[in-house]
Amino acid sequence: MCNRDCCQARSPIAKRMAARRLLQMEEEERKKPKMVIPTPQSLFYPFDVVEAMAKYITDVGRIRPKYGLICGNFLGEMISLVEQPVIIPYEDIPNFPDGIEPDCSFVVGAFMGAPIVATVNRFHFCEGYNLATCSLPVRVMQLCGVKTIMLAAEAGAVSQKFGLGDIVLVHDHLNMVGMMHQTSLEGPNDPRFGSRRFSMVNAYDNDMLEMALEIGKRMGIQQFLHKGVFACLGGPVHETLAEERMLRAMEVDAVGMGLVPEVIAAHHGGLKVLAFVVISQVANDIENVEKDKDTDTDVRNEKPEEESPEISPLRIQACSDLIGHMLYYMHHEL
Repeated sequence: MCNRDCCQARSPIAKRMAARRLLQMEEEERKKPKMVIPTPQSLFYPFDVVEAMAKYITDVGRIRPKYGLICGNFLGEMISLVEQPVIIPYEDIPNFPDGIEPDCSFVVGAFMGAPIVATVNRFHFCEGYNLATCSLPVRVMQLCGVKTIMLAAEAGAVSQKFGLGDIVLVHDHLNMVGMMHQTSLEGPNDPRFGSRRFSMVNAYDNDMLEMALEIGKRMGIQQFLHKGVFACLGGPVHETLAEERMLRAMEVDAVGMGLVPEVIAAHHGGLKVLAFVVISQVANDIENVEKDKDTDTDVRNEKPEEESPEISPLRIQACSDLIGHMLYYMHHEL
């Protein structure tokens, strides 16, 4: 190590060369890749930050919502039925992330007399959002005062008994993303959100599930209203034939890219959960799968994506009516 006596004994040229070498060493050190320490998911949105988001929504909306609704794009028109709605864009909420879709916002108001906070747009893991962001709307609704939440989404069918537009009430799920060590609960736990360890066995409220089935029967839609198991996949690509067979063997009925992170956050916060999916893509028909003569592999006989049929407006209306009836019956305790 160089010291003062050593430098005094050197010539000016030696000193300049030593200084140059020192600068070169510092430059090489700066060029070396630095170790990246990822931020735990639970630290992205601490309790105080989420609380400020919720306070902004309740202050602007001037209502303390009791029910939360995340309904997906296919039910976007249902938001127009909210009475005296207050629309709060994402960009107005402090520290709330921007959405990919245009006009992303929370809607606060009354639906069938029930005070609700609702949002149409979702954050998806495959779009580059972390799972803490995907479950953030649920956290915000929890701190707004929501005690019951209803979640709806589109899904692809795995069970071959489901047709296009069928409604599947989720009574259990398979968290495939969580099995790959992706969870919004990673990191230190804040007990103000919920406990550190909890069971997901009773995540879906059975009373609400039975109520939905009974209301569906009264509405006359029982022929396309089912119970099923939902699996959360990474997306955005659809599963292969082999993956579909595996999921079917695991008793999965429908798959999608979201829903489960929101259910976990809701159950973690002690909310009652009702979740259902609407089938927007039917399962592959085994009769329409042929073997390639040269490679002996499965070949899918399907239409291009752009020719996929759309969900009937009557089925979408049935979803809106089901949610409306559920809110009315729960709020008035009928």
